[in-house]
Amino acid sequence: MTTQELDDLLKARGRADEINAVAAKLGFTLEFIAKNVLSSGGTVTVSHVAMLWQGMPNKHDRKRTRALFDALSDAGLLAPTGDDETWTKL
Repeated sequence: MTTQELDDLLKARGRADEINAVAAKLGFTLEFIAKNVLSSGGTVTVSHVAMLWQGMPNKHDRKRTRALFDALSDAGLLAPTGDDETWTKL
């Protein structure tokens, strides 16, 4: 997924302003989200994305990554798999 495709999808769902605000507050860019969270197939994990984002993430980085995943889940882009670590892309 490209940044433009993500932005268009969020606008179509009426969630662009909300997700942009949450991402900015947490320190993520739409480019990072499109490339590292939503582009690969299947599932994503908090640890993997936090590692891509911060290198050696601490508990606060993982918490912010989980908050991003929650926001993307609310927007209908991810779904939790039942644990706090793994999410499925929709």
